[in-house]
Amino acid sequence: MKLSVIICTSGRPKDLEGCLTSLKQQSFKDLETVIVRDSPLVKARDLGWRKAKGEVVAWIDDDVILAKDWARNLVKIFDNNKEVGGVSGPTIVPEDLLKNRLVFWWYGKKNWLVKLWVKLVLDNQPLAVGKITKIGWWSPGSNFKSCLRLKGLQEVDYLEACNMSLRRELVKEADGFDLDYQGTSEWCEVDLAMKIKKLGYRLVWSRQVRLEHQVSRSGAFIKRKNWGERIRNYLRFRQKWLH
Repeated sequence: MKLSVIICTSGRPKDLEGCLTSLKQQSFKDLETVIVRDSPLVKARDLGWRKAKGEVVAWIDDDVILAKDWARNLVKIFDNNKEVGGVSGPTIVPEDLLKNRLVFWWYGKKNWLVKLWVKLVLDNQPLAVGKITKIGWWSPGSNFKSCLRLKGLQEVDYLEACNMSLRRELVKEADGFDLDYQGTSEWCEVDLAMKIKKLGYRLVWSRQVRLEHQVSRSGAFIKRKNWGERIRNYLRFRQKWLH
């Protein structure tokens, strides 16, 4: 088996149905689907790759729709670039769904607070893809259609959580996810990407590995309201990688 696609899902049956339909329509067929249901997210993500059989393991969210050549293009990048350990791509959020995520609160606004956020948190690069900023935040550019203008492979610091592919042998060498991330476990994916980079492999982003992220306010989203857990996850990431 060449590719294993891991979907961690909870309480989104209709979203999952749409995601699976887009998987069935893939032009690349040498793949398996691993579904992990109703489990704490970091444990679900870790269990997924341990059960997978593919040389490449890819994690996607249950509320994404894949472009038909998504799998073919990401496998091709791995096949043609042996030094690449991880691949990601556009995770386009439809304009009307941006409101479903607080992280996009600044988009389309112009005031002093937005300017301060863009400068201090996003390093004045709000539309960059795959970058970790000076304070340890992630650049959100992969969520906007402007990223589709980028050509070739882009070197990145991290891989999008809902569009993240790694060589399984490297995930095993890195001992998978850090299970000490809590709750909905934000930053655990970035953490694993950093471990792959530390092994000496490249992380890249390509517009050819495209999906649409129909960000939902149900399922796992409901559990994201514990700000204490989310802040502790962020601080754990900072302590491990930005000291």
